[in-house]
Formats: sequence, structure tokens, C-alpha cells
Amino acid sequence: MAAEILAGDDAGILAECIDLASYEPSLPTEKNIRAGAAKVVEIVAEKQPQLVAARLRDLLPALSVQEPQTRWAIIRTMGFCAPLNSAVAREAVPFAERYLKDKEGLCIANSADLFLGDLGAVSIEDARVVFPLLKRSMGNPLRNKEDWLLEALASVYGNLDAPDRKHAQAFTEGWLDSSRKSTRARALRLLSLPES
Repeated sequence: MAAEILAGDDAGILAECIDLASYEPSLPTEKNIRAGAAKVVEIVAEKQPQLVAARLRDLLPALSVQEPQTRWAIIRTMGFCAPLNSAVAREAVPFAERYLKDKEGLCIANSADLFLGDLGAVSIEDARVVFPLLKRSMGNPLRNKEDWLLEALASVYGNLDAPDRKHAQAFTEGWLDSSRKSTRARALRLLSLPES
């Protein structure tokens, strides 16, 4: 379905998926409908965020459904669309904070971190809002979460002030000797970013 939407074949599918992402939120039996619709929306938002950005507000209820699959797809959608609709994306920050605090699992925590990085990349003001949450993540990262946290830090890095950059650098330096090549590459990339 996402491929059809991206090809411009049927905009009605996207509208329906946006509506279905929070379909019958109190019914656990409908979780597959919500999660499937949310995944379609996420794929479209990643490739063509302008198709989704105007309807971000309609997706906010999906951030409160029970199943994490829907929530992690929609919080990522918020990040992909943040540069085009930062006002609504900011309303998703408390949800990301809760996902990180509740430690429901790696996928939702990674999505929350990536969202915070995307939003923090929009402006210095947004970076000031999200960086304390990213600092909390840095202080207690879930196992195998470091790659996505490093990605989030690289996104927000250009909007951080000097003390926050130093904090991000100190965290990043701790991953330079990681056994994972992808982690080392992300750490090196972040440490090579310009200071201003």
C-alpha cells in the first residue's frame, strides 16, 4: 500500500491509514489493523513527509494505543515530519519521554530517541527541549540501543550549545572501541561533525 501511495496512485489509501492508526484504540483485537496502518504511514512519511505532515494532529491519538508497534511507527512518523510541522511534532515529546521512562523495549526506545533527534534538528529551541531526554537515554542506554542514540545525537548536534556538545562527545567517545563496526562508524561520524 505504501508503494501505491508513493507512486501517486491513490491518496485515499493514505487518508484511510491515518484514520486506522488509532482505530478502536480500546480494543486489543484491532491491534493488527492499527499497527499495519501505522507502518504504511511511517513508510510514506520517511520517503515523502509532505504527504503526511499536514495530518500529524490526526495521528496523535495513535501514540496512546496499547501495542508498541503502532506507537513506534507513529513516533518515527512525527520525527520524519518534524521539519514540516514542528508545532504538532512538539506535542509528541511527552509521549517519547514516557516511552523512554517505561523501558518497554528496544524498538520503541530507539524510535523515541530518533524522533527526539529529528525534532532537535529543527531548531535550537527544539534542541533545548529534547536534549535533556537524550541525556537521560545516554545515562542508562538499553543494550544494543547505542547505534540509534548516536544517530539521534548526530541529528541534534548542530543545534546544541557547547556544554551539551561536550556531553554528547563524551558519551560518543565511549563507543569508539565498540565490538560493533556500525557503532564505531556512527561514533566516528558524530565526532567528526563541525563545532558550529
